[in-house]
Amino acid sequence: MTGTSFSRRRLLTGATAAAASLALTGCVGRRGGDYSQVSGQVPPQFARRERVVLWSAFTAYNATILQSVIDGFNSSQQDIFCEIQLFPGYPALDSKLAASFATAQVPDLVTLSDVYWNRYFLAETLEPLTGYFDADFGPDAFHPRFLAEGTIRDQVYWLPWARSTPLFYYNKEIFAGAGLPDRGPKTFTELREWGRQLKGFRYRGSPVKMRGYTGKDDWYFQGSTWAFNGGYSDGMAPTLDSEHTVAALEFDRAFIHDDQMAYLASDINGDFVAGVTATICNSTGALTSLLKAAKFEFGAAFLPEQDSPGVPTGGSGLAVMRNATKARKQATWEVIKYLIVKGAPEWSLNTGYLPVTTSSLNSSKIKERNAKIPAYQIAQDQLNRARQPDVMRRYVNETIAEILIALEKVYASGADPGEVLREAAQRLDPAIQRVLPKYQRLVAS
Repeated sequence: MTGTSFSRRRLLTGATAAAASLALTGCVGRRGGDYSQVSGQVPPQFARRERVVLWSAFTAYNATILQSVIDGFNSSQQDIFCEIQLFPGYPALDSKLAASFATAQVPDLVTLSDVYWNRYFLAETLEPLTGYFDADFGPDAFHPRFLAEGTIRDQVYWLPWARSTPLFYYNKEIFAGAGLPDRGPKTFTELREWGRQLKGFRYRGSPVKMRGYTGKDDWYFQGSTWAFNGGYSDGMAPTLDSEHTVAALEFDRAFIHDDQMAYLASDINGDFVAGVTATICNSTGALTSLLKAAKFEFGAAFLPEQDSPGVPTGGSGLAVMRNATKARKQATWEVIKYLIVKGAPEWSLNTGYLPVTTSSLNSSKIKERNAKIPAYQIAQDQLNRARQPDVMRRYVNETIAEILIALEKVYASGADPGEVLREAAQRLDPAIQRVLPKYQRLVAS
């Protein structure tokens, strides 16, 4: 049970700063002509094919699944070779992609996260994709909710791929031992009451907390703000310091520091499978890895509500770079069609990410898996409550960094939630004003 500490300097440098300085300047991707392709290696047997470079943020197990899908594409035809180049997570990929435009050398297809792709859209670097659809492969190949999240002014720029929502995971052995129901809490109030009931309970000889919080991702707090009828912003107008948003963070402060039944963890997954904490909120995409790691039975449930549901969508999708050559873009579309029609069921089945395509939603293998392991079906059912993150989180680069700083102050030190959120809103105002003209020109209705 360890804490996590952040410095403002560290959070506002690296990938976030790269995206802020490059992707939103209005210069990125605007030079005339086609950009060259990033370098790589083509196996001799594919040397005569059109090369497509896919930049992926998936690592370890998920990287092997994606490579398996792409190997299937490369074997299915004789005209195109798709090469995957891997990056250790979305921030590293984002930093490299922003830099690639400065050298006029870009990949063709990129797995951009739900909070990065919008910024490249503002920089006018993404290829509009609606015109590529035809009678054989149209928008109906995708889950309509997720496709809508990548659509701006009736034009598709970002296609669903590795999409997710958070789930509430709980250790059934701990819940049973403490006399708690075998279900998730309906409200945050109920969660806190259960924490008080759990106080003093020991699991496998060690004391246990009710919830481990992560300080590395504000995604979960975004959902909590909605549950308390708050949010990050209303359009581009910040609401971080509103009464309801402050109430969401005050709940966390009290749960951690007053009740002492929650804490800031360095690794929520590790603590959960070790039995240190009874519950965590984590991505639907973590379900498969948790099932493999946990030595006890655990349950999955909808996120708690309070005044309203609070379920954010997340994950990543596929974007095509506008400045690739026409031939590369057309070849890239063939890769996309294979991924969506043929590869999506294999991807969702093996990774745990939500089915986002017609082929995966109708897959008999996925339906059989969901019937065998109901947690996967719970993840799909919760999608009816979900919505995409607030506008400011998606379009203003510095938002996530500032929120993480605020969360760290409250989670680790018990700082006043109202004060830290007011400070965050004030610091974000210059960034909002910088982005606002492009947002109004390209996005706002």
